[in-house]
Amino acid sequence: MADTVSTVVSVPPRYDLVGTLALLTMGRGDPCFRVGSPGRLRLAISGPSGPLAVSLAAGDGTVSIEVTGPDPEWLTPLLPRLLGLRSDHAQFDSPPRLRDLANRYAGLRLPQVPAVVPRVVQIVLQQLVSFRDAAHGWRELVTRHGETAGENPVGQPRLIAPPSAKTLAKLPSHEYVACGILPQHARRIVGVAREATKLEADWAGGLRPDSAERVSRRLAAQPGIGPWTLGYLRGAGLGDSDAVVLGDYSFPRSVAYFFANPSEADAAAEKATDEEMLRLLEPYRPYRFYVLSLILKGGGPPLRKGPHRPPLRDRL
Repeated sequence: MADTVSTVVSVPPRYDLVGTLALLTMGRGDPCFRVGSPGRLRLAISGPSGPLAVSLAAGDGTVSIEVTGPDPEWLTPLLPRLLGLRSDHAQFDSPPRLRDLANRYAGLRLPQVPAVVPRVVQIVLQQLVSFRDAAHGWRELVTRHGETAGENPVGQPRLIAPPSAKTLAKLPSHEYVACGILPQHARRIVGVAREATKLEADWAGGLRPDSAERVSRRLAAQPGIGPWTLGYLRGAGLGDSDAVVLGDYSFPRSVAYFFANPSEADAAAEKATDEEMLRLLEPYRPYRFYVLSLILKGGGPPLRKGPHRPPLRDRL
């Protein structure tokens, strides 16, 4: 039986609701994420008791939220974290370009997912493929095997929650292939889904100080889950502002390009490595992922040949 709870959450000045939650999406057409009029969106979440429809509307210093579905109270204490209100807005004095980026995107925060398994699935789908292909696989997987969340407003596209872990664990390989998902990705998703109960218990909505460490340790034991997947999950899912993402094609190049002198930027990007990226980001502890996200959002990456995803500014 569907119930509804409503609440209002206070947010800081210039808070960007859509921009913050867009970090958790799989591009335009994500059936779990529907943007309406300015400052309004609908989000579908897989809760422990079933799909939840979350309607959010930004106001003057507040976000009004309505959660509909089975046991909506489960989500209520996690809403501030979902909105990224746990993360700080860091200020930087130098270099001027970074200071200006932080000011331009002062409304962005790093959200924390209420349930970790759907986000792991999204990130696994992005391993060593184009973001376009990963987003297509996600859309097909959700549309074919997810559940409708809430009632659909007239004239609005259907909001669909991700498939449950139980569904993912039992889905035959040919169903994944029919969604355009690579067999190795399908095997990893099934493995993660079979560990879902333990993973969600480890995560516990991110309410424990060691939640991210618990999840990382358990996922690291899964075949095909390496530093890139863990780092990206921690930063773009678990709200870790200091996460580092190793093994990405474009991230070191974008960081090196951003911090180099203009006359040397192209050359710096061409020879950038993970080690160089870590060196450049080191002064910004404990905000290394936050700085990376600012650079990806507005720093003008020099190359678009990377296998993972477009800049954050191009995702909605």
